[in-house]
Amino acid sequence: MEQEISLSEIEQVRAHRWRTAPARRIGSERGAARFISELGFVLLMPISGAELPSIRASTGEQWTWWDWKQTLPERKACYYAKVLRRRGTFISWEWFPLFYAAYADLRPYWRQYRDGLLDRSAIQILDLLDTQGPLMTREIRLAFGPRSKGNTRRMKSILVDLQTRFLITAAGGDTEGWSHHRWDLVERWVPMRLRLAARKLPRCEARAKLIVRFVGNVVAATPADVAWVFGWERRQVNSLVTELLARDEMATARVPELGGEVLVPAAWEGSGLRHGGRRQARR
Repeated sequence: MEQEISLSEIEQVRAHRWRTAPARRIGSERGAARFISELGFVLLMPISGAELPSIRASTGEQWTWWDWKQTLPERKACYYAKVLRRRGTFISWEWFPLFYAAYADLRPYWRQYRDGLLDRSAIQILDLLDTQGPLMTREIRLAFGPRSKGNTRRMKSILVDLQTRFLITAAGGDTEGWSHHRWDLVERWVPMRLRLAARKLPRCEARAKLIVRFVGNVVAATPADVAWVFGWERRQVNSLVTELLARDEMATARVPELGGEVLVPAAWEGSGLRHGGRRQARR
């Protein structure tokens, strides 16, 4: 027997969970922090062509959300860095150890450089933050090299790469005008207890838990969606999905409008998805 769920049911649940329904819009920084805590991780802005929750989509037309990428990390309400699809991602502290275990290389950054995983420009920025940080983007730019568009692009690209590796993070910043981040090393800015908790988690276990949470957040997804969003190899994702389905930590359902089978939360009717969720048994 296979569940059948309509696209309209999925969209109804998403509108509720993602707070895009008018009655559930986010109107304050405190509300944004609660939203991040509820889902565990959300994007700052939507990604074109992808169904993912974001702070921007949950706030309607107001633009106060733009400053939250500085103000929330400033008071350590959550973690913020470019992670999923190299886009701005808010991560609750509860879920940070899983992300750190899933992505970070636990070797010190100088060893990663020695082992050929970081180039000289990356180590230059890391050493600068180590000795003088936290630093604003403009301060890093001034120390990075001669002023030029090429050097600026290079520096920004390195900053993104170091965020995806969980080596640096946004630690607040300037909210005036087109705001800028203040950067710090993850090993210094993130509480040690969270980094120690991550070290106890096997990478595969952390990634499996993130997949389950992701499916719960987006309501319906394919293994290809999972691999694309997290940037993981499709073969490993398929293996993890197979294990999760065997342990009944997720389920599959047919969505006629999508023309195929998708991953859904393990208990559609019993997992807090109260809007829609009607099951139809099919033989």
